[in-house]
Amino acid sequence: MPYANVEEQRAAHYAHLIGLMPELMNRLSWSRAEIDAHRTNAFREMLRHAQAYSPWYARRTAHVEPATATLADLARIPVMTKNDLMANWDEIVTVPGANLKQAEEALQAMTDQAYVWEDHVLFTSGGTGGRPGVFVYDWNALATTWGGMSRGMMKYLLSMMQGENGEIRQPRVAAIGAEKSAHGSYVVARVFSNPFNPTHMLSGWRSIDDLVPRLNDIQPQLLSCYPTLIPGLVAAVDAGALKIAPQVIYFGAEQLTDYNRQLARKAWPQAEILTCWGTSEGGGTFPCPCGDGYHISEDLVVIEPVDAEGLPILPGQKSSGIYFTNLFNKALPIIRYYIDDVFEMEEGPCPCGSAYRKVRQVHGRTIDTFRYGQIAVNPVALDLAVLEQPRITEYQIRQTTRGAHLAYRSDGEVDTDRIVRRFSEALSSYGVNDPQITLEQIKHLERTRAGKLKRFVPLSQ
Repeated sequence: MPYANVEEQRAAHYAHLIGLMPELMNRLSWSRAEIDAHRTNAFREMLRHAQAYSPWYARRTAHVEPATATLADLARIPVMTKNDLMANWDEIVTVPGANLKQAEEALQAMTDQAYVWEDHVLFTSGGTGGRPGVFVYDWNALATTWGGMSRGMMKYLLSMMQGENGEIRQPRVAAIGAEKSAHGSYVVARVFSNPFNPTHMLSGWRSIDDLVPRLNDIQPQLLSCYPTLIPGLVAAVDAGALKIAPQVIYFGAEQLTDYNRQLARKAWPQAEILTCWGTSEGGGTFPCPCGDGYHISEDLVVIEPVDAEGLPILPGQKSSGIYFTNLFNKALPIIRYYIDDVFEMEEGPCPCGSAYRKVRQVHGRTIDTFRYGQIAVNPVALDLAVLEQPRITEYQIRQTTRGAHLAYRSDGEVDTDRIVRRFSEALSSYGVNDPQITLEQIKHLERTRAGKLKRFVPLSQ
């Protein structure tokens, strides 16, 4: 349907999310048998859709019959990589008339979250593979992604909304994520901000000194942020500069280490500490109410933790990566997609009683801090400048003594002046004086034996 403006469209999208939440919440009480039955049906439907509307999948999965397929048939489907996705994007996407060139042009022109192809939304991400990925979500899938990931904290949010005498209170919510961009942390916070109680959106790509006064003004009851911001925020609490008392702290986008969890718990002992793991390919988990780890959203995705040979691992072991299948986003089917995050699955049932499998920890998402004397910079602050350049196919950001160096491969023209300016602005915002930025277009980037490319390289390495 037509909308007067993007704000009206976002409000309609938020209303759609609210309409989905009762069903998504109800699924949390499903038995193992109910989860498995739903997953089988969802996989069959996704396979049927992909074969009908994606020429690439039609060829790739022709030997699997959707009507009788089970999740065991995933092992018969070749593994998909980000290179596969980007090289075959036009044959994978199922949005009528859509293609990668249009998506890249939309991303390049975007100054804030916007809709494409009427009601679709674009994500872009760097990831540990070193090549930016472009992902598109249909209307229902984007709401499902955020609904699935946020449902583990809904009971706390509902509790905050219960005022005296039955009136509804609007809790103060602050989200520290990406700046204006197609980064997932920004997009979902922007789209699904309650229009009657907007989320206060702060940039996690700026300095702690910038964040402290704003947080003091907002006094958030629910705070979501990157785990790597915790040491700086807690230092501000200890110094008496940051004076907030959040009731819930929701961590995502990076690994929440035990050390950072303990720091947060010490600074805000009254707060519920929740965490989850998510990916631009389709969300993935929801927080465990026990307060540590998270459950796989098995009603929405299939995650197969595997060893270096691609074989399933046992609970308690650490994987070499995972195969990820999205069961709900029909705009860009993702089936058996390789992600090199290291999963460690929990052994035995979770004390919370959930029948969904639990992840003890995902290793490998901690960002290496760039340190310039007493100044600590989260290098994610530099990432947006690269993700704005769709012709960059692979890259690595390296710290230098006075700034940063970008080594990159590209298959077309790159706006190097813009990258230099954006890098300089980001480092200057942290207090790095006169940052020196260098760029180098190269033919090859060194990878580890496991084939991984380290995206950020601190000076110490």
